[in-house]
Amino acid sequence: MRRLTLLFTCLALLASCDQVDCTLDNSVSYTCNFYSEGSKVTLNDVITVTACGTDSVLINKMQGVPGIELPMSYWNEQDTLVLHITGNGYEMKDTIWVKKNNIPHFESPDCPTKMFHFITEVNSTHTFIDSLSLVNPTVNYADVENIQIHFRSAD
Repeated sequence: MRRLTLLFTCLALLASCDQVDCTLDNSVSYTCNFYSEGSKVTLNDVITVTACGTDSVLINKMQGVPGIELPMSYWNEQDTLVLHITGNGYEMKDTIWVKKNNIPHFESPDCPTKMFHFITEVNSTHTFIDSLSLVNPTVNYADVENIQIHFRSAD
């Protein structure tokens, strides 16, 4: 009888263990790489990225990077970002607008719903940015290049 009780107890414990493997990230991000004259470049100047209309600093004083990874807002239809570039004796700003569709992503009843995004349009001001190219509009858990930021040539 004792062995039977022990067996049922072990089976009950095994059955109660949930094998839920929820993703730890609560947001997804998109990757922007830097280009100049058609080639990928490393930005040696200092870059800071802020979310327009808030006091949120998304990237603070990065230097020597070939690109940046930025989070997307959960519900907004458009994100507005300000890129601050500081170099030797100069400081410039450009604004980037990222329009997107928000797509709820359901993994499991035990996991919270995540939000994936589909970028529909990107625009910018043109102080140091020449143009933007939308390479991959789908923003999810994949680590891929989404936007190319093409800098003006230093003529």
